[in-house]
Amino acid sequence: MEIQQIRYFLAVAELRNFTRAAERCHVAQPSLSQQIKKLEQELGGALFHRMGRRILLTEQGELLESKAKTILLEHENAIQQVSDSFQCSRTVTLGAIMTIAPYLVPALLHKLTESECSSLRIEENFTETLIEKVRRGRLDFAIMSSPLKEPDLLVQVLGHERFLAVMPKEHPLNLRPGKVTLDELVREPFLELNNIHCAGKQIHEICRLSSGKRNTVFLSSQIETIRRLVLEGKGVTILPQMSLHGHDDMGIKEIEGMTLEREITLVQHPDRYLSKSAQELKDKLKAFTQQYLQAE
Repeated sequence: MEIQQIRYFLAVAELRNFTRAAERCHVAQPSLSQQIKKLEQELGGALFHRMGRRILLTEQGELLESKAKTILLEHENAIQQVSDSFQCSRTVTLGAIMTIAPYLVPALLHKLTESECSSLRIEENFTETLIEKVRRGRLDFAIMSSPLKEPDLLVQVLGHERFLAVMPKEHPLNLRPGKVTLDELVREPFLELNNIHCAGKQIHEICRLSSGKRNTVFLSSQIETIRRLVLEGKGVTILPQMSLHGHDDMGIKEIEGMTLEREITLVQHPDRYLSKSAQELKDKLKAFTQQYLQAE
């Protein structure tokens, strides 16, 4: 049994499709299918039920799947640990969701040394994509927002970020003293962050707490678009505090009677080995993020 065969087997087991498994493994489908057949011949029986386009694991395939995941993880950990012992430099891979990356990542890079930046690769993406890449070892860790329902991953809370009401500087709600109510806010022309983002989902749930129907006039997947529309006087919104840093050209207020915030978390695989450089960066990242959120 070869490691490459294990990779191919696990890809088919997860995707239930030989074509997509071959694409993921960057190999021609006939080559992948041939390696699966060799593996089945070596083990003495079928690992998959092939029912037309449907692919299902046999009982023996299910048994191998759990064992194969452990084998592959141990194999990758061994390579990284030995590489570490030779003090070989290794790229550290970090993920960040789209409602955090534009604000936290530039500030983080500003604090890192040139050497640390040169060995760091950062990916900005959706929560689901980053989780899958952490799970498969394509990312060392990722910064995202709770709630997360991923019991197989290690989730560490770095801090909390508030959601705040945002409006034009000269808006009547901003010109009066004190906080604003949620009901007042949603009655105004409302600029809403799309719920393809976890922050958008959280803002959507916040708005549902109001007693009235919100007057959504614009739905966007980009915080920057919403912010520019606020500056143009086209409406009000609710945004995470990180995205408002340094923007004194808008009215920013707390929402009365509510503690509205999200957890900022660091997610990694609990059993996957972190190189020395990855562990050092992780420690710096945790400390920096906690300080950054407190400063907000």
